[in-house]
Amino acid sequence: MTRNTREGAPVSRRSVIRLGSALAVGALVLTACTDSGSGNDAGSVAGAGSKLTTVTFALDFLPNPTHNGLAYAMQKGLFAKEGINLKILPVGSTASDALISAGQAEAGFTNNYATALTSASAGAPLKAIFSAMPHDPSAVTVLTSSGITSPAQLAGKTYGGYGSKLELAMINAMIANAGGHGKVKQVVLQVGSTEALKTGKVDVAATWPDQEYDFAQSGVKYTRFLAADYGIPEASGLLTLAGNSFLQKSPDLARGLVKALSEGYQAAIDDPKAANEALIAQFPNAHIDSKLATYVSSREAKDLLNPYGPIGTQSVKHWQTYADWMITHGVLTGADGKTLKNIDVKSLVTNSYLPK
Repeated sequence: MTRNTREGAPVSRRSVIRLGSALAVGALVLTACTDSGSGNDAGSVAGAGSKLTTVTFALDFLPNPTHNGLAYAMQKGLFAKEGINLKILPVGSTASDALISAGQAEAGFTNNYATALTSASAGAPLKAIFSAMPHDPSAVTVLTSSGITSPAQLAGKTYGGYGSKLELAMINAMIANAGGHGKVKQVVLQVGSTEALKTGKVDVAATWPDQEYDFAQSGVKYTRFLAADYGIPEASGLLTLAGNSFLQKSPDLARGLVKALSEGYQAAIDDPKAANEALIAQFPNAHIDSKLATYVSSREAKDLLNPYGPIGTQSVKHWQTYADWMITHGVLTGADGKTLKNIDVKSLVTNSYLPK
């Protein structure tokens, strides 16, 4: 499932990740290091007198446990070691891919293939250069008390999501592939998905582990259906996109960025406790609960393991499979708004910036 969509804004995860105030959101521009190195251990790693180049990086969502590898790299000075002063842009009304395409960010996270494919098919000058989480941690979720035990039973039910055609296509395909007949009724969530499920506003919703922490805390039993179990190609959980201009003008910085991310997310696998501590320290205004971070990192541990090679590696073949699925279901359009008949993802996906 997709969390940030072209057609729908993400719902704030108020129940689990709280920003202190609107002012705090606006002020959440963090740096992994500074040219002077004062007040920041990461700044001194590159050595006295070292000149750092600022690279602006856009987040995909509010700071959350999925970003612990990034935070670890920031805290340990891994970006500074590569000559990078990483400037984090706060989440706003403009999606990360749009910021990158407009040149307002050199690189950034997105949480799904669909965002990159939609942007690229519309002519956006960007590439996917690193996959921190090659597996999708989200699920289609119902309350166990509903008695629903298969996606086939979702036909006619109310689905709460973010208003995108892709979501609707995916869940309706799951119904059909499970042997059901009919479609869901879609509504755009105005509250968090777990709250909407618990209060009966919707029958089914897409959830992520950080949201499911709410269920764990309240003792509510729930049932998850994974899209990949019902014939839907699995999407990445966290991708790094970069602008073509940045890649062409600063290939060494791009390699350094990817190297730091690789080391940060390897630490998230090897020592999630340290990565979560870094997350809380580097994003204090996000007020991330340590128990939430521990819960999510334990749930997502297997999603970080890469089946295609070293950490960050992407499968062009799998990207193509996902793109072809979107085209078959009429949810991938070109710059003219018309549904594409084909797309070659080779120009969008690259592993060439991974550490050798």
